[in-house]
Amino acid sequence: RSVALFDRMRQTEPLDAVVIHQALAALGPMLFRRHAAARWIYVCHSLAHEEFATRTIDDPKGVGLVRRRLNGYGRRWIERAVITRCDQVIVLSEYMRRRVMDVHGMPAGTVAVVPGAADPRVFQPVSDRSAVRKALGLPDERTLLFTVRNLVPRMGLDNLLDALELSAAVRAHCTLVIGGEGPLRPHLEAGIRRRGLDGLVRLAGFVPEAELPRYYQAADAVIMPTLQLEGFGLVTVEALACGTPVLGTPVGAIPEILTQVDPALVTNGTAGRALAEGLDRLLPLLHDPDERRRLSLRGRMLVEQRYNWARHCADLAPLLGAAEKRKAA
Repeated sequence: RSVALFDRMRQTEPLDAVVIHQALAALGPMLFRRHAAARWIYVCHSLAHEEFATRTIDDPKGVGLVRRRLNGYGRRWIERAVITRCDQVIVLSEYMRRRVMDVHGMPAGTVAVVPGAADPRVFQPVSDRSAVRKALGLPDERTLLFTVRNLVPRMGLDNLLDALELSAAVRAHCTLVIGGEGPLRPHLEAGIRRRGLDGLVRLAGFVPEAELPRYYQAADAVIMPTLQLEGFGLVTVEALACGTPVLGTPVGAIPEILTQVDPALVTNGTAGRALAEGLDRLLPLLHDPDERRRLSLRGRMLVEQRYNWARHCADLAPLLGAAEKRKAA
């Protein structure tokens, strides 16, 4: 089916390059139509078998465990079959570059980093956070922490609730808003009640993309409590573009971005205690107008200089074999 679709697409005009974002969909064209394009390029957002391994909440046993392992092995084999046949691999971070080289044995020269991006015209600071909070129905008298995540285990939200329970300062001054949906929602609701965090934590549910800038703008800080597989961290650069400081765990590509703003924005670990210590370190900075301004300006400047679409396209165009069209791109 994917081969037939590929054939229909290439009837319109010749293909200079084929850009792949998903290995399974590309396997047929790669094996049977490789001659049809001058260049094949794989964009690796995360490794397929690692992503699959994080999706199951319960630990399967017996037949379920065998099926899961075979599924993971199959995904890894398919991804390797595609990725090793490509002329170029593009990743969004140095972290993913190392993972691709380690797992699939790709030579360093074939793996290029083209960081992800946010649009600074869409994600931008506001002068009146109180007005944004009022429009969203969020409290204005407390320090507002925000995170937006799929509600799945690898996002570390349980540990974030532990951090609130452990930090008296956070409980005294902060409200946490968690955006997103997923299978962990009932578990998180029960965890909020069990920890006595009712009134301090709000599960906002799915946040439409058009509403995301306003939530970042309303927040005093965005939290990234990730446990595994943060191949880039789009939330991080979107929040920084809004002038909102981000506190994140030392996982995946998170430190690559945040240490450029301030190393203090990276926690010492992923556990609740490490997150609590990070929040206790961050709160005085948020309450100091000069420090808050410094973090806000540095984060915004980083996006304007590096993590924006103009820079992304400028880095991408030569890898597509179109260096002469770089200015137009």
